[in-house]
Amino acid sequence: MIINVMNNNEPYLSTNEIAKMFNVKAITIHHWENRGFLKSYRSNPRGKKFFDREDISKLIKNKSSIFDEITILATSQNLKIGTKAKNLKIIKEKTGFLIPKTLIVSTNIFNQLLEDNKILDPFNYDWSEFQIPINYQKIIFKKINREFGNKPLVIRSSATCEDSPLLSFAGQYSSFLNIKGKKNIINAIKLCYQSLFSENAKIYAKINGIRLEYESMAIAIQELAPIKIAGVIFTTDPVNQDNKKMIVEYTKGLGDLVVSGHQKPILKVIKKNRINDLQNEFLKNLSKTALELEKIFGNPQDIEWGWDGKEIYIFQSRNITTLDKQPKIRNNNISKNKVIGNGTNICRGISNGILKIINKTGDYDKIKKGDVVFVNCKTDTSLIAKIPFINALIIHGGILSHFAVIAREFNVPCLTEPTINDNEIKMYENKKIIVDAIKERILIN
Repeated sequence: MIINVMNNNEPYLSTNEIAKMFNVKAITIHHWENRGFLKSYRSNPRGKKFFDREDISKLIKNKSSIFDEITILATSQNLKIGTKAKNLKIIKEKTGFLIPKTLIVSTNIFNQLLEDNKILDPFNYDWSEFQIPINYQKIIFKKINREFGNKPLVIRSSATCEDSPLLSFAGQYSSFLNIKGKKNIINAIKLCYQSLFSENAKIYAKINGIRLEYESMAIAIQELAPIKIAGVIFTTDPVNQDNKKMIVEYTKGLGDLVVSGHQKPILKVIKKNRINDLQNEFLKNLSKTALELEKIFGNPQDIEWGWDGKEIYIFQSRNITTLDKQPKIRNNNISKNKVIGNGTNICRGISNGILKIINKTGDYDKIKKGDVVFVNCKTDTSLIAKIPFINALIIHGGILSHFAVIAREFNVPCLTEPTINDNEIKMYENKKIIVDAIKERILIN
């Protein structure tokens, strides 16, 4: 229909002709006109509306372009899908491992939306004003309905700068689990886009010399897998940099509590030369899967996974970025200091400073240069703004959480799950303490 109509010699097309071309109702064409996509012409004040054929050609080209930039993972182009999605595509192509069904909204869509929203300076733009036009939304939902129907979804960011060989951007970019409904889906996509230039991401990028203005964001829309337990596996012990061991952390549910550090996970240490001796078939299969991914990518891997009771799903695989760090030692003369607590090493090193206790995110403002910070609440990645000032950290959660990765990337001596109780540690607030993340101790001068 499009070819037949567009090949005639008439300079104008009627509302009904255009509606047939796009397989929509005539009223939709009037809506497009109201939104400025088209401009009508009347031969007389009370006559029918007609539209310029060149305008329709542009609309067809734009519609086709948008449609082609939203594809299933297998047919997507690596340069347009961000690193996270690209790694998933590699896994899908080179292994038989389960990847949730995935639809990719390419970086070209984001780049076009920057133009459509007239965003010249994304660093100083009010992202609450950011809009995804109706014609984009319709194509996104058409693709979603075709691939997923009404199933709950996972909306994940896939930035061009994250999951690189040297920098993870761990936890800096948004992902949303169990999303239903058009309004919630569009809001999740908008928030993923917005997170590319979030304050946290800007600080992380600046510290590491990344020019965010040259980066872009793709979106991975995935079917929510029926997961019973989920977690993270590192194919090398990232704390002790021991390539002979793998570390696994997991909890019941979707795994978000593990990566966020908001729950202490189950921890397993697996010796690579003893995998076949494991009695737990699930852990044996997970370990072999992880080693296969390490082989494919040629480097030790940080892998997010889920298990539905029968099969293992892979949600993400990226290089471990912290295996070349040397322990930072700020105070090595601690033999005569009193031990007031213990913890588990996250990032090895020894440092001292004035203790600041963080009971809520609003307390971050009291952190000063050279402090030792005890985060006695859910770890929030906005703490990254204070990382350059912090001598040492004490936190809660696992050793594979996003913030644990960040602590190691910035080489800040860090312990988790301290044994000292709340009342006792309050006695030492605003006093100088020492974090010995070599022998897993907290000491007082």
